[in-house]
Amino acid sequence: MFKLVSQKINIPTEVISAIFIIIFVSLFVSANFAMGFIWPLFALTMLVSFVVAVAYPRGGVLAIVFLTMVWERFFTLQTFFIGKSEYKLYPLDILLLGIFIGILAQYLFGQKKIQLKKADWMLVGFIALNVIYFFWSLFILKTNMSLAFSSLKNYAFYSLLYFVMLFLFQTKEDWQKLFQFFLAGAIALIGFVVFGYVSGEGLWSGYTPLSTDGVRKLAFTHGLYLTLAFFPMMLWLLWQEKGGQLKNKLAYFLLAVWLIGIIGTLMRHLWIAMAGAFMLLLIFLPKERKKRIRGFVFKFITPFAIAGIFIFYAASMNPQSNFARSLDKSLGVVSTRAVSLVSSNEDESFAWRSLVWQSAYARFKTNPVFGIGTGESIYVESNGYRDFIEIRNVHNSYLAILFQLGFFGILFFLLFIYKNVHTLFSSGGDAQYTFYKFSVLAVLAIYLLVLPFQPYLETNLMAILFWMSLGLARVLPEIKLEK
Repeated sequence: MFKLVSQKINIPTEVISAIFIIIFVSLFVSANFAMGFIWPLFALTMLVSFVVAVAYPRGGVLAIVFLTMVWERFFTLQTFFIGKSEYKLYPLDILLLGIFIGILAQYLFGQKKIQLKKADWMLVGFIALNVIYFFWSLFILKTNMSLAFSSLKNYAFYSLLYFVMLFLFQTKEDWQKLFQFFLAGAIALIGFVVFGYVSGEGLWSGYTPLSTDGVRKLAFTHGLYLTLAFFPMMLWLLWQEKGGQLKNKLAYFLLAVWLIGIIGTLMRHLWIAMAGAFMLLLIFLPKERKKRIRGFVFKFITPFAIAGIFIFYAASMNPQSNFARSLDKSLGVVSTRAVSLVSSNEDESFAWRSLVWQSAYARFKTNPVFGIGTGESIYVESNGYRDFIEIRNVHNSYLAILFQLGFFGILFFLLFIYKNVHTLFSSGGDAQYTFYKFSVLAVLAIYLLVLPFQPYLETNLMAILFWMSLGLARVLPEIKLEK
């Protein structure tokens, strides 16, 4: 059916299948908001989406990218119920299972072949280590089965997306479709940015409360996705030759709105990561592209400066107006969050992390080589605060892997990342190749800079784009990007 439609309207089959899945899953998620969980609708939408993902696995991946960026936890963490029993088989998991089965079928029938390299075997080793630790933690250490399985799922199941990218995105056309759906998701998030600033609070921002005064104008996860989209769009502008001025202006507009949204998340580590990624690009970009950054910054900053002057002038003309008070309050919140980066003594989030990391380390140092296993929790206490904290939720993915899997686990993980990044960074190519290369490197730079601040790899809606990016880094040196 999809091939017939594709021929009639001249749109690739993968794109049509992805749109079909997006519409079906969005129907279920929207109905969930309006009427609550509806079991028959869930079964119908997910069964159909699963079948389509098996038949067109690349379309399934494109749909996952868009659905994750827009619906975030309501797609990636939505449980289902049978009676009073809750089952943690998420819509994301169902689509991934369909994609895996589709790839396996293509492999068995000889449609897809790929040769594993050293970096791939490192990830295989990391996955195998997680499987071993799951059974060791469950049967020997007698840890919490649900927590241990969650760690296994995040480190061993979702990381399989790395291999999905190797199999499904081997041509220029495949990459273009992926970037288009990623861009479409980022554009859709403009609606969330507008909603947050108009209503005064971002939709779904309450899931990550602030440790200081203030209200997020955009949910943290949406801010992450916009941060990841920011640099590929910026690099696209740096690679543009003369012409296409309308597209360029639209790109500047998107970047401006995305930046406003990212600032509105009040997530300090995203700001740090953006600054760090920008500095890395200044250092490593080709000389001819570095020369264009000055022009980009001037064109990007000038409208902000003009708008800022106008806004502050309007506020100063009537300092008692609601607009002036709202502006003063917003600036105060942003400045408080920014100042807390260098003065963290009274910040609850920094204090909580320090307490948890010290308690986890005290437990970890009893067995630093092999770690303490998965599914464990630690008891923390300080000044009347008492709680049991899951080791996987220490808000630092590097430490979470180290504490749970020990030096062996973190070594596999870091070597795997290093091998992929080093291979991609040292590879050559024409202008198109270099654009994709630095886009992927920028996304990975963002991730590597933010991993110490939140449970990124322990939460699927934040981790899947990381594993996808590593897969793209691995496969890019092997594909041909023809002009």
